[in-house]
Amino acid sequence: MQKTTPLPSAARAHTVRSEMLLFLCALLACGSLASAPTANALTIGVDFTASSYQVTSTDTWASLLARHQAGAPLGSASVTGLGTISTAVYAPGVTSNYSLMMTIDLGVAQAGLYTFQVGADWGRGGVAAVIDTGSGAVLSQYVRTDNLWWANNWNDPDVFTTQLNLNQGQWYRLGWIGFEDCCAGATTIRFSYNGGAYQTINTTTLTPYVIPTPEPGTGLLLATGLAWLGLRRRSDRRAD
Repeated sequence: MQKTTPLPSAARAHTVRSEMLLFLCALLACGSLASAPTANALTIGVDFTASSYQVTSTDTWASLLARHQAGAPLGSASVTGLGTISTAVYAPGVTSNYSLMMTIDLGVAQAGLYTFQVGADWGRGGVAAVIDTGSGAVLSQYVRTDNLWWANNWNDPDVFTTQLNLNQGQWYRLGWIGFEDCCAGATTIRFSYNGGAYQTINTTTLTPYVIPTPEPGTGLLLATGLAWLGLRRRSDRRAD
C-alpha cells in the first residue's frame, strides 16, 4: 500500500488559501444568482376583531388599541397595500360589530410632510396615530367619534386627514383603528408627499420613501466560508 507523504506546512497553507479563494468565489457567484432584489424595510398589516365599542372623546390611541385587542380574533394578514380593506376578504361573513386595525412599519428615506387620508366605513368612530418605534411614544393621534362613511368619495366630509413631518432615518409605526356597527364597507388609505398627488398606500407607491435594507446573503456566505476555513486549519494542525 502506497504511503502518502504529508505536505509541508507552508505548502498546505498555500493550498488552503487557494481552496478558500475558490470556495468563496463559488459561494458569491451562487449568491449573486440566487439572491432576490434588495428588500424594503416596510411591513403592512391588517387585523380584525369582534367589538361593539363606541369611540368617545376621551379615548386615545392606547385605549382604543386595548379595546381592539380585547376582541375575539376574526382575521389578520400581512398585505401589500391598504386599498379596499374589508371583512369580505379577511373575515368573510362578518358585516357588523367589529374593529379593524391597519398598521405600517417603516424607516423613512425621505424627510418631509406626509399627508394621510382615510376613506372608511366606521360607524362607531376610530383613530389615526403615528408612533416612534424606537421609544414607543405616540407622536400624533387624531380621534373621531362620529359615524364615518365616505361613500367612496374622496371629497366627502367623512374622509379624515392627518399630517406629520417625518424625519429621514427615523422608524415609525403608522396606525389606524376603526369600529364598525354596520355594514362592512371597505377602507382605503392614501398618502401625499410634500403636497404632491395622492397615491393609495402600497409597497410600490411607498418604495421611494422607505429605507432599503440589504439582503443578508453576502454576509451569510462570507461567514460560512470563514467557518470552513477555521475548520480546515484545525484539521491541518491535528495532521501536524
